[in-house]
Amino acid sequence: MSLLHVFDLPQLYTKPPAEALLEALALLTSAPPSWECSDTEEQGDGVHKFGMRKAVKPKAVQISPKGVTRYLTSIVSSSLRWISDEGVKEEIWSQASMRLSERSGRTAMGAISRQFRIPSQSGSFQLTVHEPALTGDDLGLKTWAASYLLAKRLHTFDLLKSRNSGKIQVLELGSGTGLVGMAMAGLGADVVLTDLPSIYSNLARNVQDNSAVVHENHGTMRTGLLDWTNPTLCRIFLPGTQTGDDGDDGTLLTEKFPLVLAADSLYSSEHPRLLVETIEAWLSDTSDARVIVEFPFRDAYLPQIDDFRARMGKIGLSIIEEGEEKGYDDWGWAGADDEENDKALVRCWWSCWGRLASATN
Repeated sequence: MSLLHVFDLPQLYTKPPAEALLEALALLTSAPPSWECSDTEEQGDGVHKFGMRKAVKPKAVQISPKGVTRYLTSIVSSSLRWISDEGVKEEIWSQASMRLSERSGRTAMGAISRQFRIPSQSGSFQLTVHEPALTGDDLGLKTWAASYLLAKRLHTFDLLKSRNSGKIQVLELGSGTGLVGMAMAGLGADVVLTDLPSIYSNLARNVQDNSAVVHENHGTMRTGLLDWTNPTLCRIFLPGTQTGDDGDDGTLLTEKFPLVLAADSLYSSEHPRLLVETIEAWLSDTSDARVIVEFPFRDAYLPQIDDFRARMGKIGLSIIEEGEEKGYDDWGWAGADDEENDKALVRCWWSCWGRLASATN
């Protein structure tokens, strides 16, 4: 593998041709580090596509990061007057701006799509998750490490192995981009994925985009709105529709669920109470009902995990299985090299809960 310095790239004072600049900008493409292995990137329609794959051929040429930001800034600020084609100029400026955004952390990046490989009892399947550009505080527009870890763990629970009569009925709370719920559906379950109105549009898109994969694995998916501040009200919408389309107010969800899922959903002091109240509202009364959750150990939110555990006990639920695991998250990453990637390492706690009587059996 060759390592080049920024001075080996086309320098603006030499008035390089547009093709040379575009080739250099392609070499400077920088994807967030993989949460497990290596990332690949393709560009099309203004969307970055990052794949979670175990064997990705590295680039034959890499550029030393020293001086790259200044180089990109010089291109963005240049008039490129020696290039006559205005459309080509715009493309060069756009690509240089994109390379800068990739080095400014996830919040500065545009829309991306990721491919996640989900293990199952018979092998694995792949889900594609779209994450729109982040323009506000909607944390549900981002896929988090705890979600991917839980999605990969779902096939290991005895509950999923033991139910042979019909599909498992599952409710996911705070679905976000939908990775956990779609993974559950890909294992053959009937899953209702829910979130707030500001998150719903992207959630519905991801469910629609992955419907063929889920269907091939004999699962089904529905999406709905569920605000934990009004925990007993959930509206389900038809596949491929958005809330309010053609006057569609949705269908009220009435059934309860033997399995409830949630991942990385504690971000305020109110969330443990709201989440547990919502779990209590929708978890079925059967002795084999289960709740499976996974949360990251973030210093600022450790009290929320303790509060969640205490409140779950108060509604008659007890831990059947639990454990800790580590994964990677691109949040906070800003072009770090391999030695700095530990900043993205996330330690998470997963747990499976059941009713007290069944938990002791």
